[in-house]
Amino acid sequence: MDEKLKLAEVELQLVAENLAAARLVADNRLFRNAVTDLYYAAYHVVVALLAAHGIETASHDGVQTQFGLHFVKTGALDKNAGKFLGNLYHARLTADYKGYVEVDRSDYEEAARQATVVVEAVTGYLAQQFPALDLTRIQALIARF
Repeated sequence: MDEKLKLAEVELQLVAENLAAARLVADNRLFRNAVTDLYYAAYHVVVALLAAHGIETASHDGVQTQFGLHFVKTGALDKNAGKFLGNLYHARLTADYKGYVEVDRSDYEEAARQATVVVEAVTGYLAQQFPALDLTRIQALIARF
């Protein structure tokens, strides 16, 4: 396996960890943490996609920009995937930095819906383009949302 795919696999492991953590903390009614974990699941799946294509970024904004340019605007992935990644980023900022804003089950459920769209779109694309990548754990975890 080449270096780009090895980097993608590292990111995919983080996706699985964030999905598992989101479910665990949500089950314990820690919705603020769950929203953050869901954003990071979406973020890391997009970083895996970019890594598989040899596209490097240095920031969260850079990930969103490169994702939009190379995959959303080209039509390779549904435009909702790009929109939802941005929504999840803003939900994460609220969850992490605005303690005075309540983050409840409905916020978690909406984040879970949007993260599912992003993760399913990207893993579906990765499965077609890079069949050597093991996506089974992520697919099993995302099915639980």
